[in-house]
Amino acid sequence: MLPPETLTSTAGNPAPRLDAKAALARLSSGVRGVALFVTLLVACACSVPVAGGLEETNANRIVVALEEQGVVADKERDPESEGRYRVLVARDDASTAISVLTRENLPAPDTPSVLDSLGQGGLVPSRSSEQARLIAGTAGELERSLREVDGVLSARVHLAVMGRDPLQTDDQTHKPTASVLIRYRGATPPIASDEVKRLVAGAVPELEPDQVAVVSSSVPEPAPAAERELARFGPVTATRSSMLPLRLGVGIAVVANLLLLGLLLFLTSRLRQLRADLESIRHADGRQSAE
Repeated sequence: MLPPETLTSTAGNPAPRLDAKAALARLSSGVRGVALFVTLLVACACSVPVAGGLEETNANRIVVALEEQGVVADKERDPESEGRYRVLVARDDASTAISVLTRENLPAPDTPSVLDSLGQGGLVPSRSSEQARLIAGTAGELERSLREVDGVLSARVHLAVMGRDPLQTDDQTHKPTASVLIRYRGATPPIASDEVKRLVAGAVPELEPDQVAVVSSSVPEPAPAAERELARFGPVTATRSSMLPLRLGVGIAVVANLLLLGLLLFLTSRLRQLRADLESIRHADGRQSAE
């Protein structure tokens, strides 16, 4: 039979319970720390839209232009515009992304096509208004065609087509003319002036290629800064300047998980010890009752 003081010290000793409470407190503190760390990571990694309501072609161009300048961008469907897309970047890259889009003249402006222009007429449109809408639609389609050329940043087409007046003779008829402004990236124009003239002249009746004036403006191609170059860290793509914070964040997350695992193992071991102590107390009580 165990001495009474031994039973008292064994049954009445609150040390195991206090140790369990301390372990639970440490576990709760560790969980809160991990949750706070994850929240900070999510807050730092949140994305903001820099362009929305885009056709898929324009969205793809924006993504390519941003990633060429070291800005990680994602394309997704725009919840505010059915059938349209938007482009997202990290919050810290928003100002850089806007600068790139401004320099690259993106997204491209929506220019009306011939069908769009003619569909805006009234119930009884006049001949002059119909001709004006036709000219505007033709210029819009020419601008779209020129922007499809690789290297062309923007294109503007101005058509001067006078309507034929039945009171004028053939000698008094004004011949149509056109002016084209092209902004391109690099040192060499991506499309020759003669090709632009043939393209525009072929879309406007009675317009001769020599009546088309082409003005080309070169935009220097910026060299990507070293800190904006993209790099990969496992499945994650980020800028080189973000690699060190990313690796530190991953390391801290791993250490936090290891600490959490250690706390769980410690708590498990303390629970097992408590069970063993309870079993020993029950056996001691049973022997005391039998005696």
